[in-house]
Amino acid sequence: MNEIGLKNSIMKIKDESDLPPHITYNEYQSLINEIINNPYNHYLNKKIIPYLKARDVLLVKCMWELGGRISDILNMEAKDIDFINKMIILKVKKRNGFINRIPVSDDLLLEISNFMRQFNVSQGRFFKMDRQTAWKKVKGYGNKIGLNLHPHMFRHGLAIYLLLKGVQIQIIARRLGHKNAMTTLQYYVVITPEIERQALKGIIL
Repeated sequence: MNEIGLKNSIMKIKDESDLPPHITYNEYQSLINEIINNPYNHYLNKKIIPYLKARDVLLVKCMWELGGRISDILNMEAKDIDFINKMIILKVKKRNGFINRIPVSDDLLLEISNFMRQFNVSQGRFFKMDRQTAWKKVKGYGNKIGLNLHPHMFRHGLAIYLLLKGVQIQIIARRLGHKNAMTTLQYYVVITPEIERQALKGIIL
C-alpha cells in the first residue's frame, strides 16, 4: 500500500455500525447493578459471598476505567496502586512489560481501598483467577442482563465513550497503552451527526 493509500486507510471515519463490539456506559452501570443485586445462590458457603461480590464489582470497574487488556488487569497487585498520585500501574504484557501509569478516579481508589481493608489484601494480586475464568464470569453476568459480553468489550467501550465525550485521541491512545494515536484512530474514530453539529456550532451552524 502506498503512502496515500495508507493515510486514507488510517484516517477513515467509521460509521457506528463499523465499530468493534463494545459495552456502553449504561450497560456497564447495569452490569454493576446486576453483580450487586445477584443473590449468589449457587454458593453453599454464604460467608464468602461479600468477598466475591466486592471482587467482581472491582474487576468490572477496573476493566471499564483502566481500559486495559484483561491479562494486564488480572496481574494488578496491591503495590501497583499509587494512592498519593492517584494512579494505577499496569504492566502491558503485549508491549513486553511496558509500564502504563494511568490516572484514576477517587471513586475507583476508594473502591480499592475498601476492598484492601475489608478483605485484608495488602500484597499480591487482587484478582486470583486466570483469563479463562474472567471471560466466563463476564459472559455469565452479561447473560443475566441480555448482553453477549467478553472482557475486551470494556476496552473498546471506554475508548468509544471517551471519543464521544470529546477527549483528545492522544489521551485515549495513552490510556489504552497504544504506541501511537494512529492505532487508536484505526479502531475507534466515529463521527455522528451530533458530534459534527457540536463541533461546528457557532462556526457554520
